[in-house]
Amino acid sequence: MALIEKFFDVNHTGLNFFDKMFTDVQRMEQEMEMMRRQMFQLLPHDPFGGTLDAEIEPRVPIVQERGETKLKLEFNVKDFRPEEVKVKILGSNILQVRAEHETKSDAGDTTRRLFVRQYSLPKGVDVDNIRPSLTKDGVLTIEAHAPTLSPTERLIPIEYKGDDHAAATAAQS
Repeated sequence: MALIEKFFDVNHTGLNFFDKMFTDVQRMEQEMEMMRRQMFQLLPHDPFGGTLDAEIEPRVPIVQERGETKLKLEFNVKDFRPEEVKVKILGSNILQVRAEHETKSDAGDTTRRLFVRQYSLPKGVDVDNIRPSLTKDGVLTIEAHAPTLSPTERLIPIEYKGDDHAAATAAQS
């Protein structure tokens, strides 16, 4: 009798098994939607349920090189042919790098390799003049002017110690 009471709310508690299950499924869908938004927007996670999109620094590297402030991203796509690598702007400020390779074996098996990265570009990046370049070693570099932004990274010099460095320094002199 307890099972029937649980399923059909014979005690009139307001929630039967199906109502509770429906409520749980709705809550899971809301949580999954929140995770999906966070994942695709590339925003940090707020442990209290929201996204931390107010006043965050851009998550893409803005660098200063030869007096120019610019966005600079590098990707290892050596396992893909140049024609398999695509760079796109989605909407007005989402940069997408996508590479796809498919091979078929003699036995009829298909292997598919996929590489996808998406970045939400900060305001101030000149999205109309993005310059992708690919080296023969498979390094894809994407650059774009960002004159109004401050660099988000800087190079910290490494101090070398030991005999190998002293010999190399002496040889260069």
